[in-house]
Amino acid sequence: MTERGCPASRPERPAKPADRRPRLLGVGLACLDYLFLSPWAERGGQAQVRDHVVCGGGLIGTAIVTAARLGAETAIWSWVGEDDEGQQVIAGLDAEGVDTGAVEVIPGGRTSVSFVHVEEGTGERTIYHRPRLEVPSERIRAGAARPLSCDVMLVDAIWPEASKLAAPRAREMGIPVVGDFCPEGEGAELARLVTHLIVPRACADRLAPGATREEQLRRLAKLGPEFVAITAGAEGCWFVGRGSLCCPAKDTAAIVHQPSFPVPVLDTTGAGDVFHGAFAYGLSRRWPARRCVKFASAVAALSCRALGGRAGIPSLDEVERFLGKDTPTRSF
Repeated sequence: MTERGCPASRPERPAKPADRRPRLLGVGLACLDYLFLSPWAERGGQAQVRDHVVCGGGLIGTAIVTAARLGAETAIWSWVGEDDEGQQVIAGLDAEGVDTGAVEVIPGGRTSVSFVHVEEGTGERTIYHRPRLEVPSERIRAGAARPLSCDVMLVDAIWPEASKLAAPRAREMGIPVVGDFCPEGEGAELARLVTHLIVPRACADRLAPGATREEQLRRLAKLGPEFVAITAGAEGCWFVGRGSLCCPAKDTAAIVHQPSFPVPVLDTTGAGDVFHGAFAYGLSRRWPARRCVKFASAVAALSCRALGGRAGIPSLDEVERFLGKDTPTRSF
């Protein structure tokens, strides 16, 4: 299989020329989502389905599609089964311009799929998913040894071995690594290998029940990442950083709250994944922390306008219009 990866970047990450597109690489899950919009039904009862769609999903799949929609050059390392769902996953990524040359098909395997009930009126979703595709360890090790070069890497913990092999290589090259996982179990070890960790409130509440967002952030920061954030839907996002490309030293001790953006919400599926992709895009443009988070919050909010995790993802022009002329997003 031809492995194109993402184009070259150097360890010292030199300043990019103004005409060079950011280059992002995702390592992790791309799956297929079956979604339906309906009111809640009592157990054993029934409810009318207002709409339904089948579309690509997955933590890294949706994040990397977000970066592509915003104008980045993107690639993904992932695994799918030898089935129709796997072909649909690849076709969906190809249609977005994502380089899928390093998506491997596992003979006899079944692609990860999710069945998502989206509550009419609130956009809140309940997800039922098939267990992850089992990938032989030798396949993962071979995949993680591919030539690595990009401006920012995104990883999840679906196949933790892949992320734990790829993330240190990226950091050795000076490439920021954005993590989309809860740092528990195997994720706890992976947390020490990423530079930027963004978790949903459900994860933060599970790790530190009853704690304030500030206390939860401090706990996450002790795991090792130089930047940590908690996304909380309509409550907004809290973040803190020790100093990095995206988080200048002046932001060191301050815990910052970014309010959410009010939009008509149809479906919140994939909003967190979209946030990660948009944040990584901002990071690749070398924006400061507040700008990265504000931008990602706006992109994630806009993504909730349509049914499915990808249908509502905006273009960069849409985000610029949404944020207004006083918040430029194109400059480096």
